[in-house]
Amino acid sequence: MSPRVQSWRFCPSLWGRLKCGSLERSNPMTNDLVQLIAHETREAAHGDTLDCMEVRFDSADDGSIEGLAVRFGVVDSYRTSFDRNAFAWEGRSLPLLWSHDRSQVLGSVRSITTDGEGLRIKARLNLDVARAREVRSMLANGDISGLSIGFQRLKDEARSGGVRHITKAALREVSIVAIPAVPGSRVTSVRSSGPDLSAFLSASRAASATLKG
Repeated sequence: MSPRVQSWRFCPSLWGRLKCGSLERSNPMTNDLVQLIAHETREAAHGDTLDCMEVRFDSADDGSIEGLAVRFGVVDSYRTSFDRNAFAWEGRSLPLLWSHDRSQVLGSVRSITTDGEGLRIKARLNLDVARAREVRSMLANGDISGLSIGFQRLKDEARSGGVRHITKAALREVSIVAIPAVPGSRVTSVRSSGPDLSAFLSASRAASATLKG
């Protein structure tokens, strides 16, 4: 017989509209799994997109994270934007760095895919590295969530307002950062061990703050 699952729900409000995330916790006598899912929500009437984290607490922690590394067509702080066909991944792993610092390798990027929104990654933090454990803790606590890429520009074209639209680029690395250059580039999923209520509360506060803008 499967363990009974208890659920709690929190519903942060934005402009009078309720968007709900959920927490599921198994009976601690049988399964120490806590899952918080704060879904990305969209306000179609206002054209606003709200991004949240997904935090999984699992005793089988392997340091896995997922995220949106680039949002296509969005102008970044360097006045550049990326075409949806700009990147061609060769199937090899890439380094996962802290803030583009090549001396601080946190792990590796294992998978890269694209969808209508942008370039998505799956990566794994090397939990034998102290800095990677620190970064994982900050991600799970909601202190940071940004992603950024290191790349070589191969082709671009001029756009209005002085924007350079990058049509072809070679991806060199992905970094976890405090403040991403491309708005909305962020870690969307963190797997962390040691389930407890304080971690859930921290994650839910971060999700609520994101929803409120």
